[in-house]
Amino acid sequence: MKINKIQLNNFRFFTDDKANNTFDFDAQNVLIYGENGSGKSSIFKAFEFLAQTHINKDVLLKSKNIFTHQPVSLEFDLNNGENIIIDEKHLENSSNYIEALAIYKPMLEYKDLLRIHYQTDKSRDEINIYEMLRELFKAYPINKNEVLSDTKNPDTYFNLLENLLNDIILNDINDYLYKFDKNFHIQKFFFDKEFTEDGKVEFIINVKIDFMNTNLDNYHHFLNEAKLSALAIAIHFAIIRNISDKLEHNSLKLLILDDLLISLDMSNRLNLIKLLQDYFNDFQIFFFTHDKALFEIFKEKMSWKSYEVYVDDKDDFEKPIIKKSLNYFQSAKKHFEEYDYPACANYLRKEIERIKKIKEKQESSTNEDKKVFGKIKKMLLGEDLMNDAKNGRIIGKLRGFKTAFEDESDTGIEIDLKNIKSITDRILNPQSHDDTSKPLYKKELEEAMEIIQNIRDEL
Repeated sequence: MKINKIQLNNFRFFTDDKANNTFDFDAQNVLIYGENGSGKSSIFKAFEFLAQTHINKDVLLKSKNIFTHQPVSLEFDLNNGENIIIDEKHLENSSNYIEALAIYKPMLEYKDLLRIHYQTDKSRDEINIYEMLRELFKAYPINKNEVLSDTKNPDTYFNLLENLLNDIILNDINDYLYKFDKNFHIQKFFFDKEFTEDGKVEFIINVKIDFMNTNLDNYHHFLNEAKLSALAIAIHFAIIRNISDKLEHNSLKLLILDDLLISLDMSNRLNLIKLLQDYFNDFQIFFFTHDKALFEIFKEKMSWKSYEVYVDDKDDFEKPIIKKSLNYFQSAKKHFEEYDYPACANYLRKEIERIKKIKEKQESSTNEDKKVFGKIKKMLLGEDLMNDAKNGRIIGKLRGFKTAFEDESDTGIEIDLKNIKSITDRILNPQSHDDTSKPLYKKELEEAMEIIQNIRDEL
């Protein structure tokens, strides 16, 4: 079950302008770029309301746009035909799939990650994450009619939580961590209790880290911010995945990520894509960012629905402007359909430049593979081995690898690139300059788009 569309009517930064308060997701994963103050966080907050079975009326009314007198409401259209409305008259939602969403609360933003490594108790060396875990697991089903927070005996509760973390979820956390960094993992979650100064019992859960075969008790003092973020993401993701797997299959499985990668370098940002593909391909994922460069990279690497949100300040008050985000080739086709041929030509030129960069990277990778093959050949194919008939199968396999490397470059793509070069020189390049001597013909643009589409399919 997925979300087809949401509409934010007079909610926070949004107004009742349906052209700029509605997102058509078509049950796809979604990538949203929003410049600062454009309403990106308002969309995130809308999902927080969706993940509640009971809405506090006062909280909802406080979320109404202060520049409008119209009522506030949120509408979510699902791909099973159902429509969920949240407004003053609809504050309860008892459907099973929303109840499931309320249990594992899949909204995750950067400040949530800080709880893993930000020390609030300055008197301690190690970080106690008990309160964070108690909140995350409070609705964890432990049998058909009972959740973890129903356990009233503190020792029983603590033992159940320890079993969940160390025996059930720990391996998943470390699998996720391995996607980011192979040099460290969680050894275990250490559980302890001690008296506070006023005589109360305090529950303590510390994370014990192994970094390159060395114990890190105070990991937050040693690991850099990228590793700490990876650690927090792995813990949160593993908990969300585990809890959602215990729920009904027809539950609404969402993952809402808001500016989660601020402190990660590009390689780890790309690792996150791989993690999402491998472990959350049955979820509908919504990824928000204010980083335009990251947005463009992710947009090219993932076939997700993409939107850009900007601030419109032409009226007496600011409001959002929503536009569907298109890649170069999609933009070229859009301008072609609108008969803006020069703009179409410019976007085709950009797409060709992008394709050439990908092709150069592929050729570089192939050359590295050939070097590796050469080294293997020198190590294995000495004179004795070459003369030994028993090793004929090894030699045959290596020759097969060699042929595969030599055939790595697709001749069809090479031919298309040569064809497109002529079109680029004759048609596309002049459109980037003040040159009226070379007319632009519809048929030539159609030919260029067909060739580029073939290359995109090959890549």
